[in-house]
Formats: sequence, structure tokens, C-alpha cells
Amino acid sequence: MTKLSFPTDYNDRTCYVVAINASLIPLVAGALRFFEKRGTWDSDLDYEQGYAAFAQIQGCMMKCCIDDLIASNDRLYRLMSGALYGTEYSVVSTDPFLVIEPPIGDYHSLYIENEESILGKMENVKQLLQNALNGTVTPLYTDIPGIREQLANMIAALEATGTLDDEMLAQLTEIALLVA
Repeated sequence: MTKLSFPTDYNDRTCYVVAINASLIPLVAGALRFFEKRGTWDSDLDYEQGYAAFAQIQGCMMKCCIDDLIASNDRLYRLMSGALYGTEYSVVSTDPFLVIEPPIGDYHSLYIENEESILGKMENVKQLLQNALNGTVTPLYTDIPGIREQLANMIAALEATGTLDDEMLAQLTEIALLVA
């Protein structure tokens, strides 16, 4: 079996564009694994240089897939960020590359950017319940008294007047306990 020698005139800056059908990329990349074997090369130096060169080729072939994966993850992140926090993204440019503002950061604070987002609506419901049940003044709701206080006042008034039968008082007490 003839062994390969690494070309002495190799220049890693000189490249050619080779059209490979996308469905054949896994097969071509697999065929290039032959050049990763030490026994394929004439010497250890040839092996090291050849291995590095063919690993670069495989990396370039995979870069298309990785770029697609990263772009897909970015789209998914923007979808989730928009739905959960209400972050609004806009396309700034598509030529030569897609540029979307604001850029995706390393983390997202729990700040709700839009009340129409999922977390914004959940915060709205939480404030409504706090106000309706307890009479708590919240940024969105200020109605006082809450259901608990109204039931307690009604029970106290009915007990004071003595016109409440025991069954009705028991039901109001039960409602107040369920709400609490």
C-alpha cells in the first residue's frame, strides 16, 4: 500500500470552492476520515500536517450545519423571549448578513417588557387576585376592601344584629375559611 506524503508547497491561505451536494456532505466527510489515520501517511510530520489540513476541511463542511443550528437556536430564543417577556425584535439589515436588534445577551433579567406577554399577563392576574381577595393595593388595582374583608364585615354585622340564623352563619364562615 502506497503511503501519502504531505505536499511541500501547501499553503493554508489558498483555497478553492468545491460544490458538494448538501446530501453528500456526510458521505464526503466520512470518506475524509481515511486521511486521519496515522498509517495513511509516510511520516509522523506528514501525518500531523495532513490530519490538521483534513480536520480543517471537515470543520468547514460542518460549519454550514452549525451556522444553521445556531441561527435556529437564536430564532427559538427570540420567540421565547418575545412570548415570555414581551421583548420586541426588529430586522435591521439582511445584506450581507441578517442583523436583528436588540442582540441576544448572555442572560435575560426577569423584567417584563410588555404587559401583553405571558409573564405580563400572569403578573396582572396575580395583582388582580391580591387586590380582589385581600384588598392589597397593587400597581394595577386599588379597589378596597377585598373579598375577605367584606365577608368578615358581613359576618360581624349579622352577628351584631342577631338576625342571622346559625346555618347561614356557618355557610358564611365556611366561605371565609375557603377564601383564606
